[in-house]
Amino acid sequence: MRNPVDTAREVAEHAARVARLELELRARELRGAALRVGVGAGLALLAVLLAPLLVVFLLAAAAAALATVMQVWLAILVVAGLLLVLVAGLVGAAVVLFAGARRER
Repeated sequence: MRNPVDTAREVAEHAARVARLELELRARELRGAALRVGVGAGLALLAVLLAPLLVVFLLAAAAAALATVMQVWLAILVVAGLLLVLVAGLVGAAVVLFAGARRER
């Protein structure tokens, strides 16, 4: 028969080993989650940085399409005018919303 002190020591050693392994597992899981979050954030940042470039190319394509039926300078002017109307509308909407928010205070 085994000595109870030795058995208790073995149980304590096994418990300590299980605790260390559990901590190591949690650390590995956290590293994996942090890696996934980092990659996701990097991809989102890339999308945000490429979005203005996409807008510029779409506007250039619209001007090029209009240039097939009118002179190039006029096509660019039409696209710029449409963009100006869009920006003015957005600014106007922002002013109206801001003024409404100030009145509610």
